[in-house]
Amino acid sequence: TGAAAIFGASGGVLEAALRTAVHALGIEDAPIEFKECRGIDRGVKVATIPGVGSVAAVSSIASAIDLLSNDSWKDDYLMIEVMACPGGCLGGGGEPKSDDPNILEKRAKSIYQIDADATLRNSHDNPEVQQLYKDMLDHPLSEKSEQLLHTVYSARGSPREKLFQFLDAVDHRDGTRAADLFTKNGVWNTNTPLYGEIYGKENIKSLIESKLPALPPYSAGHARLKHRFVSNVEGTNIVAPDGQNIHFDVALDDATGRIKSLKRIPGESTTTA
Repeated sequence: TGAAAIFGASGGVLEAALRTAVHALGIEDAPIEFKECRGIDRGVKVATIPGVGSVAAVSSIASAIDLLSNDSWKDDYLMIEVMACPGGCLGGGGEPKSDDPNILEKRAKSIYQIDADATLRNSHDNPEVQQLYKDMLDHPLSEKSEQLLHTVYSARGSPREKLFQFLDAVDHRDGTRAADLFTKNGVWNTNTPLYGEIYGKENIKSLIESKLPALPPYSAGHARLKHRFVSNVEGTNIVAPDGQNIHFDVALDDATGRIKSLKRIPGESTTTA
């Protein structure tokens, strides 16, 4: 679609998302183009769409750092697009080198012309995407689509990141990878009558590889049951494969950054991160 073409320009992913957002919200008089999001200059471009809210397209990491320097962005914007390359992907390191000082403007103009000439200009009008949801994903934001298409984010070296890595290893019954996240004498409190507290890396590895229930057969095209975060961006509240709500307390060793204690607390509310 035309929306796919504009992904190559700064603000393009945001504009494509807005086209689908106004459609989903039933805003019939919304424009097809959101030119406030466009432009190759570094900095922050802001657009406010009636019935939707305010969004921001950020060009350059320096501009993103400035925008995120305080928490006001959480209240100010529904969505923020950040592209590090000048003008977006069209100015990326893999693009052909050019001595033309106006090359970024020319590339952007070509991309937007491809969009303008497209028969289908909205991502949600793509018949192959529609077929994918019909045959496999049920509907946008369905549990299956969240499992297969969505990702989560964690600050590097944070308790959340270590928990994510640990649970991913558990979901794949990879005891070696899970145990390696702990200090030598690390403790995993499972908070269950069956397993209790597990002391030491070797015992953690043994439990995961030999005592946890075996994984069900996996078939291509189907989501593997796994733990997932309640919030995609913060906190250590989890929904287990069986649907149980769980909170984890994670303590890291200051010297190594490894887990020194991990406590599983079943039944915690998932309404907060």
